[in-house]
Amino acid sequence: MNEEAYKRVIYDLTISAARTLAKLNPTMTFIYVSGAGTDSAERGRIMWARVKGKTENVLLQMPFKAAYMFRPGYIQPLHGIRTKTKWYGAVYAMMGPLYPVWKLIFPELRDNHGMRRPCDVERRQARCS
Repeated sequence: MNEEAYKRVIYDLTISAARTLAKLNPTMTFIYVSGAGTDSAERGRIMWARVKGKTENVLLQMPFKAAYMFRPGYIQPLHGIRTKTKWYGAVYAMMGPLYPVWKLIFPELRDNHGMRRPCDVERRQARCS
């Protein structure tokens, strides 16, 4: 994706939604999931990092009660979700066994055979069809 298209999706869309939300409810807390390596100075050579840095900076200036920026370094796909990018798929296949952290942090997600489906957790007592 070129910078103009990426900016439209990441910056323009996020800021437009945030402005509307800030007008409707300035006492709300806004949470933005960014990414490790985001460039808050907006001067680096990496395009995506600059755009996300600019997005974070503008969000932090908005009149929300609070705004939090989360910068995960790795997000492990679960529940059979597959990437369309072959290179990512290879990385996930190699790294997946190294990141069983979800089993330690969220023991309610485990059963005797591994990971339960999301609806089991979200609805607690309900079962998936």
